[in-house]
Amino acid sequence: MTATSARVPRRDPRSGSGPAAAPPAARGREWGGWAVPAVGLLLWVATIATMHPGELGPWGLLPQFPAEYWLAVVAVLLSATVLTQRARLRHLALMAHTGVLVLLLYGTAPAIEPVPRGTWVYKHIGIVEYIERYGSVDSRIDIYHRWPGFFSVAAFFSRLADLPDPTSYAAWAEPFFATIDALLVWCCVQAVTRSMRNAWLAALLFTAGNWIGQGYFSPQAFGYVLMLGVLLLVLVSLQGPSNQIGGWVEKRVRRIARVRVPSRDEGPFPETGHRLQVAGLVLLMDVVLAASHQLTPYILLLQLSALALAGYLRPWWLAIGAGVMTIGYLLPNLVYVVNTFGLLSAPDPLANATQKNVEGTPILEARLITLIAGLSFLSVFVLALIGVIRRARAGYVRGAVVLAILTFASPGMLAGQSYGGEARLRVMLYALPWACAGACWAISPTGVRRAGRAMWAPIAAASWFAFAFVVFYFGHEDLSMLSPGEIGAAAFLSDPSKVQPDSVTVLMAPNFPDRYGPLYFRAGIGIPALSYDRFGVEHPLLFPSAQDVDFVATKIRGSSGKQNGYLVFSRGSENWARDYQLYPKYALRAFEGEIARSPRFRLVYDHTTARVYELVR
Repeated sequence: MTATSARVPRRDPRSGSGPAAAPPAARGREWGGWAVPAVGLLLWVATIATMHPGELGPWGLLPQFPAEYWLAVVAVLLSATVLTQRARLRHLALMAHTGVLVLLLYGTAPAIEPVPRGTWVYKHIGIVEYIERYGSVDSRIDIYHRWPGFFSVAAFFSRLADLPDPTSYAAWAEPFFATIDALLVWCCVQAVTRSMRNAWLAALLFTAGNWIGQGYFSPQAFGYVLMLGVLLLVLVSLQGPSNQIGGWVEKRVRRIARVRVPSRDEGPFPETGHRLQVAGLVLLMDVVLAASHQLTPYILLLQLSALALAGYLRPWWLAIGAGVMTIGYLLPNLVYVVNTFGLLSAPDPLANATQKNVEGTPILEARLITLIAGLSFLSVFVLALIGVIRRARAGYVRGAVVLAILTFASPGMLAGQSYGGEARLRVMLYALPWACAGACWAISPTGVRRAGRAMWAPIAAASWFAFAFVVFYFGHEDLSMLSPGEIGAAAFLSDPSKVQPDSVTVLMAPNFPDRYGPLYFRAGIGIPALSYDRFGVEHPLLFPSAQDVDFVATKIRGSSGKQNGYLVFSRGSENWARDYQLYPKYALRAFEGEIARSPRFRLVYDHTTARVYELVR
């Protein structure tokens, strides 16, 4: 071996990374692979220029997408997956593919819809506007004012960007957070798997498979970014060798997985000498997280505690510090939380995992969409488990145990909380980054590139994740898309000059932004939606009549003891009633006709997509 050849670094086939300084030809090829994302971007622009959605059926936006949209999604996804398996990774091209995929999946709805999607966004906007107006929060109003971290950051951004109305940018929170999440997932998976190839594939699977929809303008999206940032710091700078407990777990894993090869070296990253400084930064981020969201810091605490117990977190007391920060923030609000919501909803994990978060019986289309999402949910964890086992059998037992802890810690929340029927969705959300890393190990446990027939595995995984995303995310768009008329009705109900603060707001079905504006809390006492069964046997809403009008009026005053009441009909509520069969077909519109003709109500707000009727004293 000559001196010259000895200085040439070898490429690691597991990582997909090459020499630090690529030859000129390789640097030229680095800019290759740009044709597909460029064409995909053009097709996306053509899609949003031609789509003007109005009335949506039970399949949401799915039937309204033009052929060029589907072509763009398929081409970008397949091209990106193939690039992750090339002999030499083209990082810039993969960045371009991921960016265009984010636009296609997360940027389409805000680009074609006139106002931010999702009813909960408007309550969050109202809190930000309250902080902008009064410069502080009021813990007497609701729980959001007790966890104001995200809202304070958003209010600061509004002032900094001179955008006093958050609706001007709230719609783009989803592609914004999706981009940051993809970057953090890439970094975290690279830190766990030590493979850039797996990092790119995991980031692609995460982007294509995150149909949970947590990235809207919310504390959840903000807290998720903070959680991934904390875990990235832990994986890069605060890992340690296993202790006695961790060693025992590793031995058990070797025995259960029947590992026949010797353990391979994949210890912690080299010590940088800044462990305490990084630990301090982690605690600072945890304080912000604890003041921003009610659930995410506890999932993070579960993960940090499990890592510390096995010795993988050094210093181990960092988990105790995170617990002090998290529990310490809860204690001043504990009485309010227990009295208002209850701390532990149920001790039955199975009941918490299966509790419904909507009422009514979904129609066939809604059941099929939910079924596809459920299969995607199961496939994520199955692939993660297969990947952990295959990685351990390849000799990388320590890394497999660390990933298993991060993936399967989130189901611990099911021990005492249903989270309003959304616990199972949150379990998948918190496990998804690590489950995607496990899916990469299921496809290739050592990170070696795949070619020829072997390419079917990553392509099939990415295609399935993207299919489930598109069906669930856009298939429910008839329930997510809002209109200016509905936002105008919500603003009307929150205006104290038009609606008295002691009034009652009643919805005929859910899915209306009934809390909006800086004075959203003065919009009146909300009565739960009046679904079909709540009319009772004596007053079924089959053929609406004046008797049904009298029944609703009595219901409003009898339930609240108030004299001022408003009844809301909106497009979003009608879609919800249709998808979950809250009323017989056409009954809701027929009932509104009776309300309009009745002298007991008068129309005070009129728009094509929303009407508000005031109960006459």
